[in-house]
Parts: sequence; C-alpha cells; structure tokens
Amino acid sequence: MSTLPYLVFFTGRDDPRDCMIIGEDEKHVFFEFETTDMCTTIFSDRQPAVTLRWAGGHSGLGSAHFLTLGEAREIPMERLIMPGSSPNARRFVSATDDGVYEWRRSYEDPTSYELWAGPNLNVQIAAFHKFDHSTPVGMSHATLQYCFANGGTPA
Repeated sequence: MSTLPYLVFFTGRDDPRDCMIIGEDEKHVFFEFETTDMCTTIFSDRQPAVTLRWAGGHSGLGSAHFLTLGEAREIPMERLIMPGSSPNARRFVSATDDGVYEWRRSYEDPTSYELWAGPNLNVQIAAFHKFDHSTPVGMSHATLQYCFANGGTPA
C-alpha cells in the first residue's frame, strides 16, 4: 500500500446519509451529510457543496449537482457507480477534472475499500475502514486515509 499521510474520521450518526467527516490535511477538513426526502446535501465547511437528487421511482438513479466548482455542474448519478475492473469494484468520473477513479472492496476486510487512480487505475490514493472506535474527535464509525490534499492534488 502507498503512503497515506492524511486521516479523517466519520462521526455523528452511523449513517452515510447523515454524518460528519472531520480531520486535517494541509488545512482542516469538515464535511456534513444531510438527507431529507429524496435529496442528500453535502456541506463543506458549512456551505453546500454537492446535492444528490435521488430519482424516486423515475428511470435512472438521479443526479449529482456540484455547486463549488466555479460554475455549477450536474451529472447523472450512474457516472458515480459504473462497473469497475472486478465485481467488487465501482468506477467513477471526477466532476472536477474528468479523471477516472475506482473504489475496490478490500480482500482482507470486506467492510473496507481502497480508492485507486492513475492512467491504469494502479495507484492507491485512499483507504476507507469501517469500524466503531474512540478517536481524537469522539466516537467514530469509520476512517479515510488518503494522500491528496484538500484541493485534490497529490501530497
């Protein structure tokens, strides 16, 4: 595994639709996920950053509306969970740079995932671990170790 110098904690409710992510890389990291009805809003430093609008019975999964990219950009949610290189992988295209990334379920721990990037998806840039534990920010339900800074650039 590559060196993953940064670490954030998933705190609050043990629900990915209603939780907080707290940590620090080159500056503080604070995200909140809030879901009401058919919409999940992701806040970055208390400002709306992304809105996921679920389809609710319509064709497709819905759309992701990115609000903090200089100009708003909307993409179908299907682009966020495309088939990957194996049955336990999901590929997605970045809304910021159109780069291709892939989440892969860890073989050693089926509740953990690794994020891969690069031209051949051969560079590990993050690792997600799901487990309850006490941390410097309180009780956490998961961690994410990664090697890119807040702006998405490699560390």
